[in-house]
Amino acid sequence: MDHRSLSAVDPAWKESEQIRLEKVLAIAMASGNKEMQASIGRELDALKREEPSPLIAQYLSENGEIRADL
Repeated sequence: MDHRSLSAVDPAWKESEQIRLEKVLAIAMASGNKEMQASIGRELDALKREEPSPLIAQYLSENGEIRADL
């Protein structure tokens, strides 16, 4: 699946992904992991706006390959 086209994704998948991210966010908050909280927060915001995952974009090129500059 192309991580850049979330608007074409099944709404049930988006809801499921949001639930999973919220569970991870709760764990990060409980453990006081501020870096993880920020990262998951960005993921949730992007998902809600139907934008690509910032984390995936950080490591993968537009065609899904590992970025050469890493």
